Amino acid sequence: MIGRHQHGGGEVGRIDANAASADPGTERLPTVALVGRPNVGKSTFLARASHRFAETSNAPGTTIHLERRRIVAGGRAAWLVDLPGTRSLTDQPTDDEPFWRLLLDQAPDAIMVIADSGELRRHIPLALACRELGLPVILCANLTDEALGHGVEVDAGRLSQLLVAPVHRTTGRTGQGVDAAIADSVALAWRRVDVREGRGSPHATTPASIFPFELEDVIRTESVTIRSSSSLGAAVYDPDGLVGAVAGGAVSVRGAATLRLSGALEPILWQVAEAWADQVERRRAVAATTADRLADLATSPFPGLPLFITVTVGLFAAMVVIGGALSAWMAAIWGATISPTMTALMAEVVPFRPLASAILWAVDGGLIAMLTIGIPYVLTFYVLVAALEDSGYLTSAAVLMDRVFNVLGLPGRTAVPLLTAAGCNVPGIYGTRILATRRERLLGAFLVTLTPCSARTAVVIAALAPFAGPFVALAAFAVVAGITFAASLAANAVVPGRQPALVLELAPLRRPVVRHVAVKAWSRFRSFVIMATPIMLAGSFVLGLIYESGLWVHLAGFIGPVTETLLGLPAIAGVAIVFAFLRKELALQLLLALAIVQYGASAATLGGFMSSAQLFVFAIVVSISVPCAATLGTLAGEFGWRPALGMAGATLLLAVGAGMVLARALGIAPA
Repeated sequence: MIGRHQHGGGEVGRIDANAASADPGTERLPTVALVGRPNVGKSTFLARASHRFAETSNAPGTTIHLERRRIVAGGRAAWLVDLPGTRSLTDQPTDDEPFWRLLLDQAPDAIMVIADSGELRRHIPLALACRELGLPVILCANLTDEALGHGVEVDAGRLSQLLVAPVHRTTGRTGQGVDAAIADSVALAWRRVDVREGRGSPHATTPASIFPFELEDVIRTESVTIRSSSSLGAAVYDPDGLVGAVAGGAVSVRGAATLRLSGALEPILWQVAEAWADQVERRRAVAATTADRLADLATSPFPGLPLFITVTVGLFAAMVVIGGALSAWMAAIWGATISPTMTALMAEVVPFRPLASAILWAVDGGLIAMLTIGIPYVLTFYVLVAALEDSGYLTSAAVLMDRVFNVLGLPGRTAVPLLTAAGCNVPGIYGTRILATRRERLLGAFLVTLTPCSARTAVVIAALAPFAGPFVALAAFAVVAGITFAASLAANAVVPGRQPALVLELAPLRRPVVRHVAVKAWSRFRSFVIMATPIMLAGSFVLGLIYESGLWVHLAGFIGPVTETLLGLPAIAGVAIVFAFLRKELALQLLLALAIVQYGASAATLGGFMSSAQLFVFAIVVSISVPCAATLGTLAGEFGWRPALGMAGATLLLAVGAGMVLARALGIAPA
């Protein structure tokens, strides 16, 4: 099972997570860095080692930030750090900095390189580059089950001899070999710490050089330069930070030299990888697996594109059907049990009626909105998307849609944050971190803000399906999609720069693991609830104060002429559109409340005071206009207030412009 050199302290025991969320600065422990190409299973190792969910999916660029967990193996604790996927130490996976800088900033005491057992020749170069840093390296030949299915078996013992490092055959999804690999990594990291602090003596075997004599001579020369600079201290000009890294013990002198010379050394690493792979791989001819055939179909224009459309439509249809049923069920239970009790209690506790009503808007209306929107629609969406991710289909979709997104100046992997944004725009914006450049992130974030989230989707469906029919609701989504595409084209033309070529690790299709899907969906949904509930409560309270105090009357009088003239809508619809900024899903609730005050009981339903054409325009404007407060705050946090307000202003102009055109086309506003 395991081919490795024996290292002391490498006892394979139960691995647990104690104080996984502890501050790394409170405990001096060695650090093990997880390094590997994208989509190779690093985050699964992190989850297995810490027994705590990590963002693991077969989608491109899932790990977009550092994840640090405290683990215990063989009776000793260590920090385990999951780094973004990279193809080499000089790649820039998430920022303008090379990967090696991100790695050395963690000051790792050991590096665990996760490789694909079926494609070792593409993964060994990264392991060799890490070994040259002068740090202990452990190689995990992962995805063993898939490699065997493709007729590839790895001689771990021989590879361990060549690499002069422990090699483990592992399958992260099932846990095979993971505990042993983690235990080896922790033992090696502690050995380095013990040597550094004088508690042990070094006795590691130095690997033979893999570079030709002339390159070794260049490395030695560069090493002398770095060593001399390091001895001079802080006065030395150190533009790449490598002199400081050597002085701090994060990398050896030779390792720093190989980083500086990586351009010349990289071709040699690949040549060595080819030769080693020929020695350690045993390949036999096997028939193409069902998963391989499905992957080929999923990435081909036909039937890939019809399949993508079917999956997308099926996703939203399931969300509407399942979410709608759950929403009606929860609303009925809440209305029959909790809401009357809460109303009576508030009347007793808060004698001032307007304040009591405003509080009820928050604790009653806000919570029912979470129950009828958040749980039914968002949770359903997260479960379905988690299943698609775990199956590996999203990577195939990213490759398939690359040409489409190229027109917008974006790579195909943009499909991943867009699918997330359909649940909630906030995690969708965070998801744009997987894009390579700031330009791509800005364009991707703008596209996310125009993507109808579950709240806006609920507004469109609830406003149109009961009164104008489901086909009109679908037409509204088609209009929003057309506007979004046109706006993204314009943004691509306006924002300077160009899109780099797509480089993507294609994950194989797999059967989703129910436990992975459930844990992943629940973790995301819990984060959504924690983030969204305070906003819903606060937004509902503000809306309640405005409604109960009568301030809406003055606002309606101010914006009424604009709403009626430009959009052909009642003045109160303009008030609802404005305050939808606080909570999109309350736009209809506020509109109905204002309509009953202004028109009486006949306005108890939307169809009682607005025509189907007016509802269509209203739904489009609410869906496109200024993103909600949470989304705007997230945009500001990610990009700054100027880009955030620029995107918000652009969406407002788009919404008003589209509403004006539609209102005249439908005959509800003067031409």
